Amino acid sequence: MSIKENLQAVSEVAIKDRNFVNHFLTFRQQRGEKISDPDVMAVAGELLSIAWRKALKKGASLEKYTQACMDRLSSKVADDEFETLLQHMYFNDDARGLFQVSPEFMLFKAGSASSGNTRHVGSVLGNMLLSRPEVTQGKPENLNFLEAELLDELQSFVSDFAPADATEDYLPFMGDVFAEDLSLLCSYPSYMMQNLKAFVGLYNFLYSAQLAMNLRSWRTEPTSKPLYFIMDTERASSERTYVREALSSLIDYVEDLFPVLSALEYLNQPDNKESICYPLWKHYQQIEALPADESYELKSGLKRFLENYRNARGREPWSEELNTTEDIFKAITATAREIFRQARSSQLTVNRKVVASFETEVARHFIQNRKRGGRVLIMNQDYLLLLTNLAVGSREKLQYQQLIEEFKRRGVWFDQQSQQALIEFYERVGNLERMSDSGDAVYVRKTI
Repeated sequence: MSIKENLQAVSEVAIKDRNFVNHFLTFRQQRGEKISDPDVMAVAGELLSIAWRKALKKGASLEKYTQACMDRLSSKVADDEFETLLQHMYFNDDARGLFQVSPEFMLFKAGSASSGNTRHVGSVLGNMLLSRPEVTQGKPENLNFLEAELLDELQSFVSDFAPADATEDYLPFMGDVFAEDLSLLCSYPSYMMQNLKAFVGLYNFLYSAQLAMNLRSWRTEPTSKPLYFIMDTERASSERTYVREALSSLIDYVEDLFPVLSALEYLNQPDNKESICYPLWKHYQQIEALPADESYELKSGLKRFLENYRNARGREPWSEELNTTEDIFKAITATAREIFRQARSSQLTVNRKVVASFETEVARHFIQNRKRGGRVLIMNQDYLLLLTNLAVGSREKLQYQQLIEEFKRRGVWFDQQSQQALIEFYERVGNLERMSDSGDAVYVRKTI
């Protein structure tokens, strides 16, 4: 269904007893003290399946593949102890050894998410790849005879895959760089295997942060919003306003995520399995682009939805003007925030748990408490090197200011003091190249 078709039915949509978010969000409310990391292998399986447009054939399983490999190799290696050795090297401990051979084996993990956290991360990040071109698979290096045979056997278990695209990007700019960066990792399989956890964690955080900061800007297509980090070795002195205010400002935006996205679910017809989910800003732009008579019809439907929504949630009728598309969208988003800010309400409790989940699960590797300096957003050296390699991309090196711009494209901003600290860090690592004393002639090489 198109945006117009979704909106034509919005006045009749049934308001449910509970608030829910099924799309665009990689995390939900924290339900206990235990921190639940996503299963990175399962997330990677989903991403690679979509990126490569490959999936296991119907009925294929790791157990059947294991037996096929045993049968194949037993006829080629005449050794009584071979089968036990093969099992131990590649298939014991949930085939841990197999998944270290090549990223392709993670296709066995696609669809295996055992937790909601893993499913949400895999679904949202995977959706950013659906509308983008197929990614080229890199060839694993330094495979021994057994590993080459295992990889060859895998081909008989895999077929082409055409995933359905039922959710449009909320952050097209983020989808572009995410696809670029995954494509780069696919060209370096060993590096990918070593950095999967960091890559998924980095993009889970950057996507979630940029989604929060763009949610209120529904009049225009999202762009990378300034979010300032410092290196974990830097001081967060009092004069560094951007750094000191970054986290508190971000948390303020995060408080809108669950309320506004829960309202957006109704605009996307949650009970219609054929509907496509569109971001809020696309709904707004669609109405603004229509002829006056068609726009009037959709705005009238949205007004009735607003009335139903407020009534179902025990709110008084909206008292301000609803003449323009902007008026109506302001009213819907304000209503969503109002519902989740009611004192002593279950909605307020739920939203606090959602924000806590962002801080303790999604963002915990990027938050540091500097005591007197307060809490700041940090980028540790492991994440920084990964980010640097992704930003340099397929090039051998990149001029320093261009590197800073590539960081910004991904939602990572540094103030002038941090930019100087970055240069010193790259000099220590050994991947900085000075062509002259000019700042424009400083280049950073990737470390892959």
